[in-house]
Amino acid sequence: MRKHFAQFVMIILILIIFAIPVHAHKMLIDPIEEGKIQVVYEDGSHSNRTIVYAYDDEGNEVANGSLDENGYFYYEPNEATFFVADDGIGHRTEWRVGEEILVKSDPHRWITVGIVVAIFISIAVFFSYRSKRKAARA
Repeated sequence: MRKHFAQFVMIILILIIFAIPVHAHKMLIDPIEEGKIQVVYEDGSHSNRTIVYAYDDEGNEVANGSLDENGYFYYEPNEATFFVADDGIGHRTEWRVGEEILVKSDPHRWITVGIVVAIFISIAVFFSYRSKRKAARA
C-alpha cells in the first residue's frame, strides 16, 4: 500500500510540473524616439514589474523607474545612453543608444530548473531501488 502511495505522489508531482505552461520569450527594448523607449516581450506585451535603469557614458545611473501603462519609459535624451530593463523574474535586456538591441535571460532560472529535475529523478531512482530491494527480500 505504501509503495503505491509513493508512486502515486511521484506521478502527481511529475504531472503538475509538466502541466504548468511555460511562456519563455525575450524581452526587448524598442527605441521609440529620443527620450522614450518601450520595453516589451516578443509578443508585444509588457510587464508592470519591469524596472528600467538608465546610465550615462561614464556608467553613472542617471534615472530609473517603472514602465507606464503602455510599457514606455521616459528619460532625458542628453543624459542617458545605456539602458538595462529587468522584470525581476529572469527576463533582462540591455541596450546602448546607437547599437543593436541585446537580449539576455537570467541563467539562474535554468540552474533552478535543472536542480528541481535532478531532485525528482533522485527521488524516482530511490523509490525504484527501494521497491526492487523489498521485492528481492520477499
